[in-house]
Amino acid sequence: MTYLFEGAFKKWKQNLIFITISIIFWLIEFSYQQSFLGNNDLGISVLRASAFTGITFISFALLSSIIFKFRPALAKHWDIRRNFGVIGFIFIAIHVLTATNILFMGNIANALFILDPFQNPVIFGLIAYPLLFIIAITSTDWAVKKLGGKWKRVQQLVYFVYFLSVFHFLLVNPPAIMNLAGYLVMLLIVLVLIGELYFFYLVSKQRQFKNKSLYVGILIIALYIIIAYFAYFS
Repeated sequence: MTYLFEGAFKKWKQNLIFITISIIFWLIEFSYQQSFLGNNDLGISVLRASAFTGITFISFALLSSIIFKFRPALAKHWDIRRNFGVIGFIFIAIHVLTATNILFMGNIANALFILDPFQNPVIFGLIAYPLLFIIAITSTDWAVKKLGGKWKRVQQLVYFVYFLSVFHFLLVNPPAIMNLAGYLVMLLIVLVLIGELYFFYLVSKQRQFKNKSLYVGILIIALYIIIAYFAYFS
C-alpha cells in the first residue's frame, strides 16, 4: 500500500495544497452554478459544478502535458499533470454518481433510452467514463512500474476519452454552457486541440510522416470532424 502511493506520500504537502485548491475551485463553481440556475436545486448544482470542474481539470492536465512536450525541462513537474488528471476524474465520478441518482433514478441503464449519441449525448459520456477510470487507476506509482512500457499506451487513451468528453459536454445541454464557466472550458478545449495538433505536426514532420502515431492522430482528427459535422450540420 505504501509503494502504491509512494509519490503521493513523498509530496503530501504539495498534494494537500492541490486538493485544497481543487475544493475551493469546486465551491466557486457550485456557487456560480447556483447563481446561474437561479434556484435552490442543490443536486443539479452539484452535478453541474462537478462536471465543469472535472473537464476543466482534465483540460489543464492535457495542457500541462503539451507544455512539457515543448519545454522538456519542465517535465520534472509531471506530478502536477497527474494531480490535475486524478482530481479531474474524482469530480467526474461525482458528476456521474449525481446524474445517476438525480436524472436516472439510481439506475444508469435508464440513460440508455436512446442509443444514438447525437440524440442522447449521454452515450458519449458513458463510453468515456470507464476508460477514464482505467487511466486514473493506472496513474499510481505502482502501476507505472508494473505496466512498464505499456503504461504510456494506456495513458494515451486520454486523447480518445477527451474526444468523447468534449462532445458530451458540448451536446448534452448546449444552453447550460453559455456562461462564464462554459466559456472557460471551451477556451481550454480550443487550446488543448491546437496544442495537440501543432505538436502532432512537428513530431510527424521530424519523422518524415512515417511514424505509427501519425495514423492514430489522423484518425482522432477525422473523428472530431465527422462527429462535429453530424452533430451540427446533418
